This record gives sequence, structure tokens and C-alpha cells, in this order.
Amino acid sequence: MKLKAISIIGLLCLVHVFASGQSCQNPTGDYVHTKPASPNYNCYQYTRAALLQGKVNMSTGVPSDENTFGSIPNTTIIGDQNFIRVCGVAEAKAVAFQNAGHSVIKLTNGRFAFTFDLYPYVESSYFPDAGSQACDGDEQYYDAIPNIAISGGTQVNQGQNITLTLTNNGQALPSYLQLDENRWFFNEAYFSKVSSTSTSITLTAKTLTGPSDVTYNLRTGCNGNTTNYKIKSIQVLPNCTGTLNQGPLYTFNMVPGGSNLVTMYLSSWTWVKTSGNASWSTSNGGKNMTFSISSGCSTFNAYNASCNLTFTFCRGSSFMGGNEFIVVDFASSKVVKQGLLEEGVDETKQILDGLPNGHYVVYLNGTSTQYVKSN
Repeated sequence: MKLKAISIIGLLCLVHVFASGQSCQNPTGDYVHTKPASPNYNCYQYTRAALLQGKVNMSTGVPSDENTFGSIPNTTIIGDQNFIRVCGVAEAKAVAFQNAGHSVIKLTNGRFAFTFDLYPYVESSYFPDAGSQACDGDEQYYDAIPNIAISGGTQVNQGQNITLTLTNNGQALPSYLQLDENRWFFNEAYFSKVSSTSTSITLTAKTLTGPSDVTYNLRTGCNGNTTNYKIKSIQVLPNCTGTLNQGPLYTFNMVPGGSNLVTMYLSSWTWVKTSGNASWSTSNGGKNMTFSISSGCSTFNAYNASCNLTFTFCRGSSFMGGNEFIVVDFASSKVVKQGLLEEGVDETKQILDGLPNGHYVVYLNGTSTQYVKSN
């Protein structure tokens, strides 16, 4: 067998050298130069370029856009979370050799293609038996899994639920994965579990705020100490929500006459009435705010260490006649206009007349309509 000189730098990507008389389950094969390359990159960069970036023709092993390979990590793919160890060459897209410091990719025709460190030729060798092994016995088989991820939201409010799912970019998860609902892990200081399956989990955020990781432990039966973890960072946010009369609380609210009760999720709120004639009071450290409005609208600013909100409350249908309207600025949630529609005059013109360009919500006859005014 003809050997080539290879300069040594860092972790080498070496050709397999077979000792004289050693029995090998694979022939040395025909080594074919597929493309000389001027850029300098090693077998690990070549493997990652092929399987993570799609920059190698998987039918021929010929690389493209080689000038970018130098920015790719040049250390072993063993332990890289974008690769997972599988149990046989049939499931593999790459083979890594521990002692030789080398990796190869499997082409679509079953051949293996690789490049040498400081010897930028792509070569291929043929291993005809899918169950056979390399002669040195230190090979590990890998699949590339860059698209397996935990999908779902990245933030959740205190006291609210979030559902996360193990996905593969719209494709089925590989059949070699040993999926198990007990492979989900999370910090119990931040979350409690509502339910889980082998590929999804629903959590409730507790009172502690800040970032916390949810992890799935990927197992194949062969990855042992090189277990893969898919990690999703979730930000638990302060819950700035509340209820109005035990129902939804919005930035703009129509309310009946009499007493109305706002109950916030968090405690320690400061309330300031910024407009309107509502009578109001607070209790439980501002967690509760009680108010009543005889007519028109009132706007409040409510804030604490984590939240700063604006709420507008307007007397509802019992106050508003069939031709009375209220215009609320969409961005600020403040009432900017209210009045009575005149018969025989264009409704939209009456409502938006005198207002600057902007986005508005108009309440009329118990319904809301959005308007955008522009020149």
C-alpha cells in the first residue's frame, strides 16, 4: 500500500495503517483522489462541512466553498453535540477513530470519503460489508443530528404553563433513538411538571424568575459516556397579568356600573389614577384594586419592581347609548376621543376627524373595530 507523507499539527486526521499480516475484515480498497484543494483543512472540518453545512457532494465526496472550512472546529467529532453515536455503520453518516485521530463521511453509495490534515485531497475507500469494521478496532459510528432540537416558547410568565417538544425540523425522529419521558430534565426551583411523553413535556413556571434550562437526554444504546443533550433555555418572566371581576383583564376594559375588582397575580403594586373620575381604593399591598365609574373613562398606571402597566376602564353598555362611541389609541391604550354619532354624516369621518395619523380601536354598540388613519 502506498503511504503519503503527512505533516503533524494538533489532532491528526491520519490514514489507517495496517500492520503486516494483520487480518482485516475490509480490503484496503481503492483510494481515489477526487479533488485537490488549495485551502488547508483537516478531516474533522471536512466532516462537519459535509454533514452540518451541506458543503460536500454526498455522491462524490467533492467539497465546495472550501475557503470557509478553516472557520469550522478542527477537533474530533466525538463528543460534538451535533453528532450522536449509533450502533452500526448502516445507521452512520460518519465514522470516527479514537486512536488514529481521524474521521470519514459515508457517501450515498456506501463509500467513505475523507481528507488528511495538511494534505488537502479528498479520498474515498470502499467498505462493502455494512456490518464490517475497520482494522484497528477503535472506530465509532456517528449520525449527524444538527436539526434535532427542543421546540416551543422561550419565555413563560410565573404561574403559566409552557409545552416543549423534541423535534427534527419537520422530519421524523431517527428510529435508533431510545425515546423515554424520563429523559426530560428541568430545574425544580423554576418549574413543576404538569405532564410528559417521550417527546414532549408541559411545565408550570413557579415564582422564581430568570433563565433556566430544560434538557432532553438523547440515547441510542451505544452512546454511553458521549451522551447527547438537547438544551432549551427558558426565561421565566414576572407575571404582570391579573383579572377584572374574575374575568380577563385587558389594557382597555369596558365595565359595568357599581363596584369593580381588579386582582393582580403578583403582590406589592402601586396604583396611580392618571385620568378620569373613578372612585377607587387598594388592598392587600396593591394586589387588589376596587373602583367604580359613574360615566366616561378612567386610566390607571400600575407598577411594581418587575412590571409597569397602563389600564383604561370605561363605563360599559348601560352608559353608552346606541350612537355613542369611544376611541382608544392602540399603542397607549388611552381614550383619545368619545362622543355621539350624528345621523346622515359619514361614520368613519366623525370618529377619526381631528385625530392624528395612527392606529385606533373604536367601541360602538358593544363591538370594537380597529382603524388605521393615514394620509
